Amino acid sequence: MRSDRFLISVVVASSISSSRIVVSSFSSRSFVPTRILAESRSVHTLRKTTPLFSLEYPSFDGEDEDDDENDDEDEYIDTDTLGDWRNFRRSLTLVMEEDEINADGDSDTTTSLSSKTQVSTKDGDAEQLSKPKSKSQKKSVSVKSVSKDNEEVLKSQNKNLAEEYLNGVWAHETSTPEVGGLVIRMPLEVELFRNYRHSLMGSRLKRLLDQEGVPRRELEISTWYARSKRMIEEEMSKIANMADDEGQIDATQLKEESSEMLSLYLDNQESWQEVCLVVEKQGGNARTVVLNRPMAFQLTENIGKLVLHGAFQSQKQDKVDKQKELVKFMMAFKRECAVYVGGPDEQGNPAVMIHGIKDLPGAVEISPGTQIFQGGIDSAVQGILEGKYSPLEFRFFLGCHVYEESALDVEVHLGKYQPVACARSVALKQCISLPKPLWHEVAELCGGYLEDLSSLELLKREDLQFQVVDETDYDEDDEDDDDVIEIEIDDEDDEYPL
Repeated sequence: MRSDRFLISVVVASSISSSRIVVSSFSSRSFVPTRILAESRSVHTLRKTTPLFSLEYPSFDGEDEDDDENDDEDEYIDTDTLGDWRNFRRSLTLVMEEDEINADGDSDTTTSLSSKTQVSTKDGDAEQLSKPKSKSQKKSVSVKSVSKDNEEVLKSQNKNLAEEYLNGVWAHETSTPEVGGLVIRMPLEVELFRNYRHSLMGSRLKRLLDQEGVPRRELEISTWYARSKRMIEEEMSKIANMADDEGQIDATQLKEESSEMLSLYLDNQESWQEVCLVVEKQGGNARTVVLNRPMAFQLTENIGKLVLHGAFQSQKQDKVDKQKELVKFMMAFKRECAVYVGGPDEQGNPAVMIHGIKDLPGAVEISPGTQIFQGGIDSAVQGILEGKYSPLEFRFFLGCHVYEESALDVEVHLGKYQPVACARSVALKQCISLPKPLWHEVAELCGGYLEDLSSLELLKREDLQFQVVDETDYDEDDEDDDDVIEIEIDDEDDEYPL
């Protein structure tokens, strides 16, 4: 479907970050976002595909261009043969952190944004989020939890997993995605800051920041985040102002930078704060499921059919057998069943069942050492009916993200996603009605840079305003049509049962 124009409906509130943009038709221009392009986005040719910096060092500076030429000649290591190497790596990280704290002693030459966060405002002022903390308060060797309320929810859903979480939860950044680990969607502000080499808007942001006269690696997160946020707001406001009286924007009139900005903005909104579990990664192919997009907490017959047989049910199996399986499945999960939208791809397939039960017949560990398993649905149903298992020990995902030709690594390189290694309890816990959204929980468990970013993102939730429009009762003469209503933001917005 091709068109030279597309319709954008914009509801402008106190800031562009609270606006909602809906694309109701498509444009033939390559950078104008469509749902097709959102699934297979074209990107500028990468100068280099060597491994990626973690968010702790969020720039791809020029001095890194000429790294050791032998980097690509390192011997490949099959991580599947290393057993429980993730816990070993975590233990090594803890030892390094403890040594760093001991070496620092009582010195406090650097202050983490987590303990003293200053956020630049449009007027150039700064807002301090909290009082400075002591060194012992700022950094601990073993982070047990970041939300007591989330812990209570987990205890009510799965006592064994809650005990495992309380006794050993952990998470930290990694440079590349790995099976059994997570990839979390980065805010657009971060994406533009990191991707200055392959993005027009990212390049513009870099030029603006260079005017500060501070080396890129020495920039405070509050400085570049606020500047990036302001640039996004200004550019999106400029695009919104191009709409005619009917709310339409001629896509051919958009400059290349504006077109890219709109594409990036819509793509970011579509995958906002996704927390994805990597369930497969081999060669250049990868598959992830989104952990924090609940679809249903209780089964209906139609949802049961989707989960068990998929939208395109095979004709090979006898209808009577299918019905018997469905009845048995509904009996097992009739009280509660956690179903999630795993992603935009393969949504017509039967759901993928993820759990942590090692001895479940038919289950396969997604990668050695992860203790995260997939499959074994017949045994799960039978075990629940016999009282051996609880329904909330299992998670069902309809759809997934499928990546080919190293597309996931490319998205990490472009700053869209941040890889994270974590305890299996983080990946296995249900994501329903969490007081603290999972994205923020993971970021705060990682600590450091991501924890600071979580604090900045939470500021976006404050004082959002929405214009309420009822098209059925629309009256052009009604003076109250433009009233703005303040709505309290619920922290459970991305983790609730529909």
